[in-house]
Amino acid sequence: MDIKKRLFSYIKNEKKYLVFAFISVVIYLICHLSIPFIVGKALDKLVDSSYDISSLNLFIVISLILCVLGFVFNFIYDYSISKMTQIIVKKIREDIYDKINAVSVDRINSDTLGNLLQLEIQDVENIANGFYSVLKQLVQGVLSIIITIVLMFMVNWILALGVIILSPLSVIVSRFVAKFSHKYFKKQAKLQSNLNSISLEGINNITLLQSLNYENQSLNEFKEASNTLRKEGKIAQFSASWTNPTTRLVNNIIYACIGISGIIMILYSNSVTWLAMTIGKLSSFLSYTNEYTKPFNEISSVLSEFETAKYSFIRINDFLNTENDKNEGKIILDKPIENIEFKDMSFSYTKDKNLIEHFNQKITKGNKIAIVGTTGAGKTTLINLLMRFYDPVGGEILLNGTNYLDINKTNIRENFGMVLQETWIFKGTILDNVRYAKLDATDEEVINACKAAHAHSFIQTLPHGYNTVVSSKEGLSEGEKQLLTIARVMLKLPNIVILDEATSNVDTRTEKRITKAFDNLLKGRTSIVIAHRLSTIQEADVILVLSKGQVVEQGNHETLMKLKGEYYSLYTSQFK
Repeated sequence: MDIKKRLFSYIKNEKKYLVFAFISVVIYLICHLSIPFIVGKALDKLVDSSYDISSLNLFIVISLILCVLGFVFNFIYDYSISKMTQIIVKKIREDIYDKINAVSVDRINSDTLGNLLQLEIQDVENIANGFYSVLKQLVQGVLSIIITIVLMFMVNWILALGVIILSPLSVIVSRFVAKFSHKYFKKQAKLQSNLNSISLEGINNITLLQSLNYENQSLNEFKEASNTLRKEGKIAQFSASWTNPTTRLVNNIIYACIGISGIIMILYSNSVTWLAMTIGKLSSFLSYTNEYTKPFNEISSVLSEFETAKYSFIRINDFLNTENDKNEGKIILDKPIENIEFKDMSFSYTKDKNLIEHFNQKITKGNKIAIVGTTGAGKTTLINLLMRFYDPVGGEILLNGTNYLDINKTNIRENFGMVLQETWIFKGTILDNVRYAKLDATDEEVINACKAAHAHSFIQTLPHGYNTVVSSKEGLSEGEKQLLTIARVMLKLPNIVILDEATSNVDTRTEKRITKAFDNLLKGRTSIVIAHRLSTIQEADVILVLSKGQVVEQGNHETLMKLKGEYYSLYTSQFK
């Protein structure tokens, strides 16, 4: 979707606020701009020796009524555009978050956290500020100009033509400055994204930074990026800031020219009838000259906000146009996955070189498959492929004999449960964190799952038990977080269980208990275990030894030990 269509799609759903705001601002401007006309009439009455006090009182009453009405409708206008802006910004923010969940893991991994954070927070705020400023000052300014032109012609058509002829000068100046500053705002946004990434990286790895005494170097890197942003930001803001002063200079010159012309017209109005001008009319016209030029100043003053908002919306639109994770598979498996086959499968994270080439392997229901190998051998990649976080670049992966690209992704993932080294804890209660695996689970089911995972005992010691609020950063140790991720699998009871060093963060005694719990869970189920401690997989039905994406050895523990090959070398090295 192009940027104009997307912007219109957000506005059209809230057009009632736009209509309401439009009506309110028109009434406000009519009330506000009628006052100089009335004041001019009153001034001419005062100059006229025949005036009476009652007519002057009438002018005062009308002016007061217009002031009050103008205030009321201006308030309604501000409220309408504020409401509309916040509703639109809320929708944009939700669309960004929805897109983050909808795009592929590959797309997310190719981006920086700083850039994603800027899209979700800073860019959205830029749009909110820019959208409000445009509606408040641009729309109001344009309408003010139109109404003022009409009133100026009513007062004196000659001076009105003069103002209109001279006014494009301020527009030309403001556009020149805006065009000059745009490239700097674009560069500023990129540098802001980079600074966010550096900041997030430091915060997320603060323990490591301190343990390596890397604080000063990290601070210097941040300062360097911050200083670069400061320099470019200064240029961007400074270049945009010239818009207002330059347009004000042009408008002041126009005002002076009109004032001098009006005075000349008064002097010669008696001898040249078509130059007829009074002091009251000149007073009104000078007020309208200010009112006419003021919107140009106000519009130019928000150009920096507009440029920032425009570039932020372009960034957001580009991200929202990103292709969603493909879930085009139409087939829904009518029974659980009973066999998995990798058939001449190849995969690569980059186009230069395949990580896995011509991989062949069958996994049948009830098998316990262990995958071992050195770092970078492709163990975790196989899991990512099974879960369809990535797709093969060659060959096939068959589930129950069907190419899994033809099967609905959600349907595939419903069959799997994973416990990885990396723990996934979200801000919420213990009950909520475990219930992620099965949203309709009762409290009793969650508690039973926690008991099976041997997490119940430590949960009872928490301040509010299962209702204790925890997060990835506070409330739990690494071992306790891992027990909760194990409890999720115990709750879900999936058809296929994937374990990647599922007990790496727990003590030996708890590990033995969990291993027994897993043995009960895995009866009749397929399990795929990525193992680093090879002592934990001696009972596996099949052990696959990977090296550079290929199965170099295959068999059970006893068979592989007799071969005295790669597996033997890995196994014995752990006991030296």
